[in-house]
Amino acid sequence: MTQPPVVAPRYTKQTVTHKTAWATEKLFSLTVTRPPGFKFVPGQFARLGLALDPAAPETPNEWRAYSMVSAPNENELEFYSVVVPDGKFSPPLARLRVGDALWVNNTVFGFLTLDSFVDGEDLWLLATGTGLSAYLSMLRDPATFKRFKRIVLVHGVRHAFELAYRDELLALMQQHAGQLTYLPITTQEPLTQQLSPSLRATSLAPARLTNLLSSGELEQRAGLSLDPNQARVMLCGNPAMVTDMRSLLSERGFAAGRRGVAGNLAVENYW
Repeated sequence: MTQPPVVAPRYTKQTVTHKTAWATEKLFSLTVTRPPGFKFVPGQFARLGLALDPAAPETPNEWRAYSMVSAPNENELEFYSVVVPDGKFSPPLARLRVGDALWVNNTVFGFLTLDSFVDGEDLWLLATGTGLSAYLSMLRDPATFKRFKRIVLVHGVRHAFELAYRDELLALMQQHAGQLTYLPITTQEPLTQQLSPSLRATSLAPARLTNLLSSGELEQRAGLSLDPNQARVMLCGNPAMVTDMRSLLSERGFAAGRRGVAGNLAVENYW
């Protein structure tokens, strides 16, 4: 008798191995064990599951998408999240502790990857909030630094305490001196040169990313021109920011790729 084919499970149960609280009751990261054979490209995301029904503690019944922060060759998976106070998923996710279970779907998703582009001179990674996640995975991957001569990471937040991963990014900027520029942006309070040592004292005022682009100050802060002939731009974060920035960039000659034609702009709404 012919045996039925073995069907791989859609998801696996993993274990939390580390937790970082970036801002109490607001921003946190979780590191979990990695399912065997789990593969992804930096910029892609996975669906994470929680078993929130007490009657079925081994059956995940709520799922949400989260980009991998970890590099593709790391032994574990890392995810970065904001707590939505009235949300159904993020508050219980934030309550997980080391040793707790988290389910990971075996299928990865997303097209905000460097595969969207042909190689260029410059790579601009523009993010707000937890949209930073996908870019961290790219910057942890040595292959990214082999493809582009200059990389600018811009991270926009309301307050300075929301600048998660800042120490790691400053260390990467030092490691890749002259190639990587990290530009944090705050909208509700001034920056300090300790937070962003690459900035002049006159460039520490609070500002929105859209205003910095429109005024030309974004390029001044980066010390680099946004030239569509040599720059590749990624947008990830607040949908309103993505929409407004996409419109401003299109006026400069930036456009997403289409079938058979590589573009110089890639976008993703992160919530």
